[in-house]
Amino acid sequence: MLFESAEIGRLKAKNRLIRSATAESMATKEGFVTDELIELYKKLAEGGVGTIVTGFMFVSENGRASFKMTGISSDDHVKGLSRLVSEVKKVAKDVVFVAQLAHAGRQSFINPVAPSVVKDLFTGIVPREMTREEIEKTIEDFANSAIRAEKAGFDAVQLHCAHGYLLSEFISPYTNRRRDEYGVEREKILLDIMERIRERSRIPVMIKMNACDFVPNGLEIDEAVRIAKRLEESGFEAIEVSGGMYESIYHTGFNVVSQKVSKSGEAYFKHYAFKIKKVVDIPVVAVGGVRSLSVAEELLKVVDFVAMSRPLIRDPQLPKKMMRGVTQSDCKSCNLCLTKIFEGEKLACYAKS
Repeated sequence: MLFESAEIGRLKAKNRLIRSATAESMATKEGFVTDELIELYKKLAEGGVGTIVTGFMFVSENGRASFKMTGISSDDHVKGLSRLVSEVKKVAKDVVFVAQLAHAGRQSFINPVAPSVVKDLFTGIVPREMTREEIEKTIEDFANSAIRAEKAGFDAVQLHCAHGYLLSEFISPYTNRRRDEYGVEREKILLDIMERIRERSRIPVMIKMNACDFVPNGLEIDEAVRIAKRLEESGFEAIEVSGGMYESIYHTGFNVVSQKVSKSGEAYFKHYAFKIKKVVDIPVVAVGGVRSLSVAEELLKVVDFVAMSRPLIRDPQLPKKMMRGVTQSDCKSCNLCLTKIFEGEKLACYAKS
């Protein structure tokens, strides 16, 4: 089942396995594509995964989350992104290649902004509340970035609405305490971005969204279900279901975004994905600690696609190996790959064994 073809929105994927977005820390300081970044994605494409979602790309300069983050905020970025797409398609012309669009919000190190002034207890950052003009500009930035992705040859875009970054800050009652329409209808910014993209393009638009923030007074699954239904109605073509933010560690005892599977078990967001799948017809993607073929196959009895990240960092050839009989990744979720990124190193497996 995992290696059967399937439709993801208007696109045809050769299998139901998705490489979930992960920061690469391989761009230049201006956000331009490097040869190293291209090689990373060529290896993933050669490994047999059906769909690849890039690491988050900043849609505006103040939306950066790291110094080596890939950019899509300027037309100047398009040339390098086009080369990235071209090189990946040369090694796997049938891979679905998706650009993830993001704004770091209060988790940015450049002029951090947010829907409301709510201190990030993990980083100590106190963001500035966005003006209406800044919200409008952000909507335009996401739409412009989607057009650039289309020009570069990407098959689709995915809005990053998870993990405490700006768009997830808007849908969370913990970080969005506004009294205007962007607070009363917290998903409005997502609907406005979709409408703005559709005014100019038919590129498929997907979303990665939190189903639960795992913080007091944060987003909970019942509201996430309601929002997911509205996103489907507005034209989003697939939903990847995730959860958590930096501050979640103070309330769960661990970082829910990158849990150790030895503690949480595989597919630790599956019940949230299942609940969202009950109310939408568009593809739902389960992500979170999936390591084994058997778990992936069980998930596909309910959802449409399964996403992995850390196992594919450890071994980009894992999909092909699974097709030949390997049943499980040997990734232990040590999280050194993610730790090193925050230390400024490039994305790679740093496990000692």
